[in-house]
Amino acid sequence: MKMRLILSAVLSCLALGAACAEDGAAGSSASPPAAYSPDLAELMVGAQLRHFKLAFAGRLQNWDLAEYEVVQLRKNFADAAHYFPNFQNVPVAKLIREYSEPALDDVSKSLKAKDSRGFQQAFNRLTEACNSCHQAAGMSFIKVRVPTASPFSNQVYKPDR
Repeated sequence: MKMRLILSAVLSCLALGAACAEDGAAGSSASPPAAYSPDLAELMVGAQLRHFKLAFAGRLQNWDLAEYEVVQLRKNFADAAHYFPNFQNVPVAKLIREYSEPALDDVSKSLKAKDSRGFQQAFNRLTEACNSCHQAAGMSFIKVRVPTASPFSNQVYKPDR
């Protein structure tokens, strides 16, 4: 008797699952959802997060994490240039090429050399480049600085040694 009850419950669940799957399949014949397109502000907030994490990784000589963050920053900027080459009469792609890319190149060189002093100088130039880009874009009210404290207590920035 107990076995029949369990079997009945399992079969009911299977039947319900099949019915739900059919409903889902029928719904999938409709037009697919629109492709995701990020907002420029979302990309810039992502860049700000990467800037922050890069600062701490470099400060603590976690060269692998710092280089990872540089790669992520480059992706943020590449996406911004791709999706918003010109945004509200601002040549975003051009500004990224002129300001961000050279500064990131300097940061990368310091990381490859594992040069703490060079990293700090290059990071300061990157921070200045961000602000210069914002100013050129007419967004001078958006100012970034070298971070002084971490709001992320859930990440370890110090490298394993």
